[in-house]
Amino acid sequence: MRVGVVGATGYVGAELVRWILGHPTFELAAVMRRSGEREPLVDVVPGLAGCTDVVLQPFDAAAVASLDAVFLATPHGTSRGLAEALASVPVLVDCAADHRHDPAWVYGQPELAGERLFGARRVAAPGCFATALELALGPLVAAGVVTGPACVAAATGSTGSGATAGPATHHPERSTNLRAYKVLSHQHAPEVRTFLATLGDAPVLRFVPSSAPVDRGIFATAFVPVGDANPVAIVRDTYASTPLVRLRDGSPELRHVRGTAFADVAVHHDDDTAVVLVALDNLGKGAASQAVQCLNLAMGLDQAAGLLRPGSLP
Repeated sequence: MRVGVVGATGYVGAELVRWILGHPTFELAAVMRRSGEREPLVDVVPGLAGCTDVVLQPFDAAAVASLDAVFLATPHGTSRGLAEALASVPVLVDCAADHRHDPAWVYGQPELAGERLFGARRVAAPGCFATALELALGPLVAAGVVTGPACVAAATGSTGSGATAGPATHHPERSTNLRAYKVLSHQHAPEVRTFLATLGDAPVLRFVPSSAPVDRGIFATAFVPVGDANPVAIVRDTYASTPLVRLRDGSPELRHVRGTAFADVAVHHDDDTAVVLVALDNLGKGAASQAVQCLNLAMGLDQAAGLLRPGSLP
């Protein structure tokens, strides 16, 4: 299956290329950016040297019209127009936020609603924080055991803000620091609630994100009132047969998911409260590898095809 990536020079786009190059079924047939000259992709993303000789080119809808699928890895607010220009492409997967609330697009949550992706032609991949929160809360909402507001604190790496540094996202400003931002007002919270409402009664969500002194990764801690339910059993049963969610005892660790397509989940229970811990790579399971997972399902492939790669050690 011949696929293309628009926005291949950004963090998510380059990560998409990395996953596609190792995929057993997908062939990387085109890589594009919104503007600029033609040049070898490895001149812009040197880490790919020796793995591909594909040439980066400016966006041209006609040049990818014959492909089987195209990933959109462009900044938020730009993919809607690109999608309209690519209306003839059989399958589009948007990694930006433009279509996550669009009923004409399938929201790409493989573990909790993967059946909706079968045969999908327009897929909106979830945000990175949203993925972590949905994996933490989704099983309990679907089981109908949440009895009150869910409170989540989660930290993200600097790559979550994209390749263009800003005063609050520049890595040297956060390398020895920890700060909260968009307290109770992060843009992924409505996305999470909208998705949870498709599983059951979505609880009030109180979400506090923070900037962590790491370059990639998300670590989320969810506190969920569950009455006398057994949240450990519920979460373990939900993910027992999912290839890209790994259940952990104690605490997940960012270093175990770095550079991988996995999300690691642990559950603890005290009286009437569940504590669900989730670790994932914001560029992997939180973006690029999950987009590939969505396309796998849309194309009728094994959802983990090309994605079962271990992280580096230590």
